[in-house]
Amino acid sequence: MTLVKKIKDKKVNFEFNKEFIKVVTDKIASNDAEFISNSFREMHPSDAADIIEHLNESDRENLIKLNNFKIDPQVFVELNEAVQTEIIKYLSKDSIVYILKNLESDDSIKIIENLSEENKNDILRSLPPKDRFVLLESLSYPEDSAARIMQREFTAIPSNWSVGQTIDYLRENKDLPEEFLEIFVVDNEFQPIGTVPSSKVLRTSRDTKMITIMNESQLSIPVDMDREEVGI
Repeated sequence: MTLVKKIKDKKVNFEFNKEFIKVVTDKIASNDAEFISNSFREMHPSDAADIIEHLNESDRENLIKLNNFKIDPQVFVELNEAVQTEIIKYLSKDSIVYILKNLESDDSIKIIENLSEENKNDILRSLPPKDRFVLLESLSYPEDSAARIMQREFTAIPSNWSVGQTIDYLRENKDLPEEFLEIFVVDNEFQPIGTVPSSKVLRTSRDTKMITIMNESQLSIPVDMDREEVGI
């Protein structure tokens, strides 16, 4: 894989196993966290993760322990599980809490699962109540069940709401997920009966009932289904 970095009007190609890995290694040795942080910020998270994975274990440890270097949650989640497990040993409790607070619940639970029981409980106690509840709920299900890896952040509205009511709710509610593509329509027992793409909501008149524009076809996954069967 090659990374292209533009310096002024000149494009410079860095091969991960050669030039740029050496640059990063040298910057780690000279404690230049600012350069590394700025470089990672300009990349896609998966590219930054690739660089970290190409470092040797000693350099990865020194990188994480650099003053003023904070690994981005989106970069951390792109790392393979072995490197995540290795790096998490060097992260402070505050750093782990910061990562978990800025990830979706399905990604957070995978990280929590790799912590020791003592560290897991300590981290959970340090999370805000809302985040702690979501993760504890996931941990209450069997380790290999589908429920463990289900994403719990979603937006739902009653089936009798209009498009206008939905839009007003989305604008005024501060506790909604930062990003969502679909809005779940639920019945009186809070069971999902369909979804509406957020783009369709914006294109439909305010008086239209949400239930009339929803997609009814939804696949329900039993919470006790083995996680390996979910992708089949």
